[in-house]
Amino acid sequence: MGPVYVKLGQLLSTRPDLLRPEYIETLGTLQAEVPPVPWEDVEVVIRQQLHQPLAEAFLEINPIPVAAGSIAQTHKAVLKDGRKVALKVQRPGLELVIDQDIALIRFVASLVAQTDFGQYYDVVSLAEEFAQALRNELNFMQEAEYTDQLRRNFSTSRWFDPQKLVVPEIYWDLTTEKLLVMEWLDGVPLLLGNFQGIGYEGDIEAEKRDISTMLLRSFFQQICLDGFFHADPHPGNLFYLHDGRVALLDCGMAGRLDPRSQQIILNWSWRSSTSTRSAVRNSRLNWLRPSSRLTAFSLSANSIAYCASTTA
Repeated sequence: MGPVYVKLGQLLSTRPDLLRPEYIETLGTLQAEVPPVPWEDVEVVIRQQLHQPLAEAFLEINPIPVAAGSIAQTHKAVLKDGRKVALKVQRPGLELVIDQDIALIRFVASLVAQTDFGQYYDVVSLAEEFAQALRNELNFMQEAEYTDQLRRNFSTSRWFDPQKLVVPEIYWDLTTEKLLVMEWLDGVPLLLGNFQGIGYEGDIEAEKRDISTMLLRSFFQQICLDGFFHADPHPGNLFYLHDGRVALLDCGMAGRLDPRSQQIILNWSWRSSTSTRSAVRNSRLNWLRPSSRLTAFSLSANSIAYCASTTA
């Protein structure tokens, strides 16, 4: 399965409103079960990107990846000064594979566009936006910039405790278009977290509720206040750290909203808090009509709602 289809499957795995539970469960395995690239091939990419012997930059690199995704895989390493870091290394030969996958998706979208469903949802525009977002993810320098911006925005938040929701620090001197070096954060995917009620006197349910609230508040800030948000927050990109914090990872897909779109979302949020359930459902259907500028937002909103509901 090509990286485009893995990414598409990951996005669909957070949409229980579109797919039946058995499909959601199967697609959910794509968030954690992507076969890794052999170390020999990964080492070549790292050497090409660094332009220096590995021993000059690192004390050690674990050749066994801690995670493997559709775009890259991650290895744990130790810098010369003893700091632990994560190396996100792009899969070799990815550009050609993605070009082939995207060409096929565009072809399928052009066929579906001839149906009423395809015209209503403007599937050609959706396919183009998805393709562009995926191409952007291939440039790790851009992902590093997105990560830094989210980190800065979170650090001064008054909507949640910025000490409890973190984004990794980027090591710019070692980061390139195909190699991303960042702070090592020790934890596991959020839905696999062994919650201990840290800071809640052992009350695990209270901890889960607070994490859900914190995630929703963080995305309210990103979308309604900052106008810049993580657009791919599927469960595999949210980590529960061993010290009880939560980390937001893999910031390669981000979205931006102009003030008018933010105002539309705020108005809908206010109506949803004061209207009946049926009225909210109808307004949501009208508001989320196909629009390429809101596609990333709708994907992000559905993903974070899914994560919050399964954590609580």
